[in-house]
Amino acid sequence: MAQKYKFKLDGLLKLRKFKEQQLKVELGQLVKEISFVEGEIQKAQDHIGETYQAQEDVIGDSAKGRMVQFFPYYLQAKREDIKAKENYLYALKKKYDVKLSEVREAMGESKVIEKMKDNDFKSFKSARQKKIQSDIDELIQIRREGSK
Repeated sequence: MAQKYKFKLDGLLKLRKFKEQQLKVELGQLVKEISFVEGEIQKAQDHIGETYQAQEDVIGDSAKGRMVQFFPYYLQAKREDIKAKENYLYALKKKYDVKLSEVREAMGESKVIEKMKDNDFKSFKSARQKKIQSDIDELIQIRREGSK
């Protein structure tokens, strides 16, 4: 009966592929969070533009002093919020770069083990072919000796 192929490092390969998939998921979550923060920054910048427009409208009409005082504080708070979000975005991008290098490393490890598996399978296949060929040659030899 023919032997089945069994790669000795199959468990390690599965473990490395699982690690690679897990890192890819984490990388996807970071990308999602980065785009969310970028959207929040854009919203805050849009709010600043709307605030300037509202301030011009209020000043054009008869406005109370308290209303006019509100705008600079609001704008300052929005700018500080944008700065905080930009700092957070910078930290997220650093995390993204680190995670990306981890993913590349994990993919490289998986690829090395897959190549080892391919080479091992090729050698197994060629050894099996040699065995089959030697069995065929042996049967032909026996048949020749038997027909003499």
